[in-house]
Amino acid sequence: MLNLPFLRRRRETFGLDIGSSAVKVVQLREGGGGHRLVALGIAPLPPDVISEGTIKEPAVVSDAINEAVSKAGVKSKDAAIAVSGRELIIKKVQIPEVPPKELHDAVQLEAEHHIPFAIDEVFLDYHVVGKHDGAMDLILVAVKKSKVTEYVGVVEEAGLSPAVVDVDGFALGNQFELNHPDERGEAVALVDIGASTMKTNVLRGGTSIFARDIPFGGNNYTQAIAQHLHIAFEQAEAAKLGKDVGIGWDAIVPALESISRELSLEVQRTFDYFASTADSERIAKIVLAGGCAQLPGLADYLSSTWGIPVEVARPFQRIEVPGAHTETVAAAGPALAVAVGLGLRQAGDKGS
Repeated sequence: MLNLPFLRRRRETFGLDIGSSAVKVVQLREGGGGHRLVALGIAPLPPDVISEGTIKEPAVVSDAINEAVSKAGVKSKDAAIAVSGRELIIKKVQIPEVPPKELHDAVQLEAEHHIPFAIDEVFLDYHVVGKHDGAMDLILVAVKKSKVTEYVGVVEEAGLSPAVVDVDGFALGNQFELNHPDERGEAVALVDIGASTMKTNVLRGGTSIFARDIPFGGNNYTQAIAQHLHIAFEQAEAAKLGKDVGIGWDAIVPALESISRELSLEVQRTFDYFASTADSERIAKIVLAGGCAQLPGLADYLSSTWGIPVEVARPFQRIEVPGAHTETVAAAGPALAVAVGLGLRQAGDKGS
């Protein structure tokens, strides 16, 4: 969690995932040794209202937030939100080991060498992931204050309070840790394919060891279908989702295959970069989340291309889902992974 000045301890929060194609609300309650889904709401967003993590039309987003909260029936005003995109920097860095009381100043000094923004323009946070040979490995997180203000603004305009500001990739990790508590030995890569941004987070031993956002997402598939068949974006989106709009699945397969090859190359570049920074760390498994994770054949294609097991995220695997929400959860599935991760947060805690 970013250590932001407006955070203050509150009581009950809910996850508010402001994505580029939809706003998702998930409220969880812990008790009886597990978690239960108590509220769920989804409101669609028109294309390009949010592009690569930047909010282009704040009023439209605030209206969608209100719609999703209303559908969910959430009474709390305290939301856990997350940011992603170009103004977010996540890096693994190494500094000489220092006493705890000196760590903050040491990180501030080191951050100036790794962040392409003025240090007074960003909110900065860090997490120690290891110590060895007199050195400390840290995950350094910096996000431009203007980016946080942008997201906080649409939340407050909707009459809500941003009790937690997290990072999409870390929220993805939180839900994976809940649903896979026994998978802590090997490195697992979580890849959330949103509409315009793909978030990656590599976990090992319950800790994020690498995270990166890629400006590539489900809209690439939709645009390719639209161009291939000379149809409108909205019709192409419906065809991609398997809706009956007079277009057979076989007609869109060439466009899907072309973009899947591009997606594979984008992620492979990220994995290659990770390998160059991770001392021969090997990724044992990839878990796909986001709306595109359910594209028929995508997981199998990526698995055969990379030679690594690929599976689709099941964010509610260890969460009790009431009957009223089973249909929505089954349909949306991996697209709710970030929202579930945010729903696990409470103001004042310290996330991954």
